[in-house]
Amino acid sequence: MKIAIVSDIHDHINHLLQALVTADEAGCEHMIFLGDMVHSSTFSLLAEMWKKPLELVFGNNEYEWEAFHDIAAAAEHITLHGEYGIMTLDSRRLFFCHLPSIARKAVETGRFDAVFYGHTHYADVRLLGASLLANPGEVYGRQSAPGIGVYDTTSGQFFHLPV
Repeated sequence: MKIAIVSDIHDHINHLLQALVTADEAGCEHMIFLGDMVHSSTFSLLAEMWKKPLELVFGNNEYEWEAFHDIAAAAEHITLHGEYGIMTLDSRRLFFCHLPSIARKAVETGRFDAVFYGHTHYADVRLLGASLLANPGEVYGRQSAPGIGVYDTTSGQFFHLPV
């Protein structure tokens, strides 16, 4: 299964829409969002446009927590995890969060096949021990070119795609 790994939208709707097309064209069946969507109106649009399973964690720029909870509660395909999420998909144990400091601690445990984080706005991927540590970069496109990550649970590979 291919999972779209998305972070740091910062309410840039045009790039978000392009990211959704990119994820769909890449064959992604699931999405993990790593924080900094910012406003609930952007979350509403994402919930409306992406009907496949969506996992979501908060970043440091979500200001309408109650509205985010309401949107997630109204959509069966969305799970709002809070500060971090842990899940298993296709026998791959995944950890995801916004902050790199939390991601590094998760990698150090050695319990996860892949750990995803955002916040830095720069794409990165490396293998630390047996764990993949990856940042998809930003959808926003302010500090680096807008893009997403794709994680393939079959191969365990992660790659970046421009939007």
